[in-house]
Amino acid sequence: MESNLHHVLPEMPGPQLRKLAWRNWLNYTKAWIDFFKIPRMDRRKLGALLTPSGLENLDAAMARGKGVIVVAPHMGSWELAAASWAASFGEIGVMVEQIEPRRLFDHVSALRSRMNIRVIPLSQTGARDIIRMLKEHRMVVLAMDRDILNTGQPFKFFGRLTSFPTGPVEIALKTGAPILPAFCIRDQNDAYIAIGEPPLFLTPSEDHPADVRGAMEQILATFERYIKRYPDQWHVLEPIWPEKPVVPAVTIPSPPAQAAVGD
Repeated sequence: MESNLHHVLPEMPGPQLRKLAWRNWLNYTKAWIDFFKIPRMDRRKLGALLTPSGLENLDAAMARGKGVIVVAPHMGSWELAAASWAASFGEIGVMVEQIEPRRLFDHVSALRSRMNIRVIPLSQTGARDIIRMLKEHRMVVLAMDRDILNTGQPFKFFGRLTSFPTGPVEIALKTGAPILPAFCIRDQNDAYIAIGEPPLFLTPSEDHPADVRGAMEQILATFERYIKRYPDQWHVLEPIWPEKPVVPAVTIPSPPAQAAVGD
């Protein structure tokens, strides 16, 4: 975590960086505590804990009638935001990485199901489930600040190349579903603000690699803006940037039959 934060704030002295990492850990712990409280909350209590912002952007995306692909970094309590959306809009899908031990994963998945969240396991074939939900005009939430399956493409992030999954963009280009960047930020009162940024309505051109790259750069620029503003709430424990520089790809391949996505 501290290494990732150093890339975000390279000018920050070591002692301050360690304090920042400690605040990050504290917020991360609070987010998990809040998650385990959610199943015992009614809609009123859930609404009191989370204030929406940018609902007009979500409405504009939903109005397309093609479902919505919500993309987010691991910030704040993304689980709380997902539960709130499910309470308001019906069942939503969330793609997740299978964590260890398996017993914990099954317990967390069961809690998500109780919150009207359909768990989509992170896999090469997960795109099928995502597309199926989009055809049902559902919302699908994808965290895309980690290339867990190592199937992504290199993009600059805070000035240095690293790999990100392009699956959400590939699916949006294929289905016509809008992409909504979203963030769930903890405020000074230990409540949350769920922010929906303006959606991306992608139109395929004859230059597919350029379509993918342009959309990815827009999404990552939005991620950078929020992470820079709230570095103590970007909860990524694994190194985002490799020790050795990433070699840029010459082209982005055409979308495969099953596009890979990230958690």
